[in-house]
Amino acid sequence: MNEEFLIEPKGFKNSLELKYLFEKFGFYQGRFIGQFPKSWRKEVFEHMASLSDVEQSRIRILMDRHKNCLVPSGQSFKPTLSWLENAHQQISDNNYDGVIAASGNPWNYPTIDSVEIDYLQGGQDVRVLASGPNYAKVTCRLLQLSHEIILVDPYIQLNSARCAQVLKNILTTAQQEKCKSWVIWARHKISSMKTEQGYVHMLKKNYLEMLLPGSSLTVKLVNDDQSSEKMHARLMLSTLGGFRFDHGFSEFTENRYVDIAILGKAVHEHHCRWYVDPNSICDFEIIEEHTIKKY
Repeated sequence: MNEEFLIEPKGFKNSLELKYLFEKFGFYQGRFIGQFPKSWRKEVFEHMASLSDVEQSRIRILMDRHKNCLVPSGQSFKPTLSWLENAHQQISDNNYDGVIAASGNPWNYPTIDSVEIDYLQGGQDVRVLASGPNYAKVTCRLLQLSHEIILVDPYIQLNSARCAQVLKNILTTAQQEKCKSWVIWARHKISSMKTEQGYVHMLKKNYLEMLLPGSSLTVKLVNDDQSSEKMHARLMLSTLGGFRFDHGFSEFTENRYVDIAILGKAVHEHHCRWYVDPNSICDFEIIEEHTIKKY
């Protein structure tokens, strides 16, 4: 999960090859393409500039459609070396999980024509110690590339130090990049406090200092007794993808392992219609809704 590969910009001959490879990457597959060098997209376009206008249009559409497969590399590129020599150095430094080359090479990296799924295989679930840093590491690409993150946990206890530590880790990771909005869905009869004022005070005390200026945290406490769909799964969602957490968003003092899995496309889209879409089909009764903002 979260494997990152380098692909030589000159490795594509046409839009069909580009489409074939893009379909192997992204949030649903749990693997990504490093933009190495920073001008990777531009170099792909330049390499295929001799193709027909129709073919180049297809390439632009594919690039836009699959832009979330691409992640910044943050690694330096030495112009005195070839692309493949640079990429091999990145593998030697353990910065990436693999390389797909344009042609045969001394290191036997596969080409687009020869790459097999086993070379890309990393898995769509992972078992880790239940700690905030591990949760943030597993979900880092979703956190870094999303403008809004939704957490769903019917049993979450936001006034718990174990929960606050997890949220601190994932908030810190996300706010290094694009994320400015957080929404938490929880069951009212489990997560509420004696008074609404007390709940808001708790949120400000525990979480306001974690937010960067311009960021907000909204908590929706709901009653799902009469709902057509009960709140059960513990989820992290954005419009880009999602994860299922089998033990929610808390740390454990003992060395307990937990499972985290990538949501498949159909399941993710279903949860988005329920929790994310502006015209949501969600029929939960919202008992309390509280928002804190950092100005």
